[in-house]
Amino acid sequence: MMIVAMRNRIGAATLAVVSCTVAAGTAQAQSATESSDPAPIVVTASRTGSDGTAAPATISAETIARLQPPTLLDALNDVAGVRAVSTNGVGGGSFVSVRGGEPNFSLVLLDGIRVHNATNSQGGAFDFTLLDPALVAAVEVERGAASAVHGSDALAGVINIRLRDPRRASTDVSGRVMAGSDSERGGGVTLAHGWKSGGLLLGAAAYDSGASDAGSDVQRGQGIARLRQRIGGYDAALLGLYATNAHRAFPQDSGGPRLAVNRAQETGSGSVWTLGASLRRGPEAAVRPNLSLSWSQQTDQSATPAIRPGILSAVPAITVRNRLSRVEAIADVTATLGPLTATVGGALLDEHGRSTGTIDFGFPLPTDFRIDRRTLSGFAEGILRPGLGFTLTAAGRYDAVRGGPRVWTGRGGMGWQPAAHLPVLFARYGTGFKLPSFYALGNPLIGRPGLRPERSRNWEAGAEWTRGGHRLHLAYFDNRFRDLIDFDPQSFALVNRDRVTIRGIESDATLRAGRTIDVSGALTWLHIDSPTPLRNRPNWQGNLRLAWRPSRRIELNSAVRFNGDYADSSVPTGLVATRGRAQADIGARWTGSGGVAVSAVLRNLADSRAETAVGFPELGRRLLVSVVVGAR
Repeated sequence: MMIVAMRNRIGAATLAVVSCTVAAGTAQAQSATESSDPAPIVVTASRTGSDGTAAPATISAETIARLQPPTLLDALNDVAGVRAVSTNGVGGGSFVSVRGGEPNFSLVLLDGIRVHNATNSQGGAFDFTLLDPALVAAVEVERGAASAVHGSDALAGVINIRLRDPRRASTDVSGRVMAGSDSERGGGVTLAHGWKSGGLLLGAAAYDSGASDAGSDVQRGQGIARLRQRIGGYDAALLGLYATNAHRAFPQDSGGPRLAVNRAQETGSGSVWTLGASLRRGPEAAVRPNLSLSWSQQTDQSATPAIRPGILSAVPAITVRNRLSRVEAIADVTATLGPLTATVGGALLDEHGRSTGTIDFGFPLPTDFRIDRRTLSGFAEGILRPGLGFTLTAAGRYDAVRGGPRVWTGRGGMGWQPAAHLPVLFARYGTGFKLPSFYALGNPLIGRPGLRPERSRNWEAGAEWTRGGHRLHLAYFDNRFRDLIDFDPQSFALVNRDRVTIRGIESDATLRAGRTIDVSGALTWLHIDSPTPLRNRPNWQGNLRLAWRPSRRIELNSAVRFNGDYADSSVPTGLVATRGRAQADIGARWTGSGGVAVSAVLRNLADSRAETAVGFPELGRRLLVSVVVGAR
């Protein structure tokens, strides 16, 4: 039963338990930022603007271009307090943990549009392999419970991915081609046309991991259309995005290329459609009404082969096809009156999930379910700047599910900057919740409709200093989670039972030496108090990055990333301790005249073959080269 104890995702744990229990029963009978977006749809941390405490961590487009990551996981993994890796190779699942929380404890937004899939067996986690990093303008990571702003799913944090936007009064056509070792390749094209009062952007991209990972691969394609228009004193925006992928990998917990007995691989595909529209009063107005409407539809399907028994019992073969559609409408009004800025508003969230599939116990057992859910919400936020360098913030929200739970959440904080050249000292407290996923409620084998929302309570204190290109951030946090959903083998069902406390320290810094050298780094320490071990949470994790610009056209960069040991599990091995690892990269970028830029990065310089999961070695040394025409 060790896979059950290793909380990571509902699906992996419960399927292992199902197989383990069935096998036991059978045996007994016979004898488991850099953004060009002038008016973002949603401010990640607060609708009232900067809350005067700790700013969200921001990954800029420049940082993404320097890394040349195949997915956003590599960029997210450099953020203090965030652990972001693939669970089973480049074509595998995405594991993104904010301050030690589960991957489905952080709300993922695309320009404010919810994109997590509540029907999948991960309990609502998002597949980051769907998105092309080259189409991303910035990623904002809000660390800490944020349900008072965004409602359900923001137990541990919020990840808001802001897509590229047309710049004002310009016309640009740009193309990008990337090639790497072992036939890895990708590319894309964008057309941006701006005018005095708005702009239009069209883009398309594709990526193929090739043979970079012997055990898995992924192919991805996507298109984006975005329109901005100033109408009177309002900013109007339209967004459309379509993304699709196909992937192949050894199943999670199978032991991967090194240990899997059954060499058949999981195959799958997924897609996401998002459409969004917003109308927002410009920031110059004292009273600013805002309205946003979004629709999204996500599908994923997979065929997972059986995992042969090892230390743990076998896992049967599974097929599944999920579809989730979601409509969300948000209306609010923000007003500024002297030192006070306040927002009041409401939201409607309509979700429809459907899943069909089978689990093979020697005969195909259906696992179909269908669930609809409607949530009505009201919220209020305020920022008060009384003077003397103080900032006080408060937020509250009420979420009511039709025929289901009613939840109050709150958030408050204080910041103090005694002088402009001194750090901001801050303290914050917040509560969060996550409604049970459709999988947890509806799965006919182990789901239970009466599950309660998972809850969190978070407080943090620290200091942040920004001046002249330098930035320092240091925070101590204490997260407490309760009513966590886990599998109970006695009742053979998902139940609310676990309580987990995660404390830690996170720090990051950026130092600029003149105009030519930037040094940055991040360090995170976690202390976890859990009745069962948590997978893939090293106590220590960090990185150190250097960028040197010897001339206006040339940049040289390097990075070292490291993490400590962590607990993991697989069917062949049972519970194990995975060794920590360190990895170094070097890169260079040349920008020529006429908007041409050439970048190269050599990843995993020492050719480390440390494992990202049991039996899944990380990618070896590889060279990635990209050429951008029309770069600015």
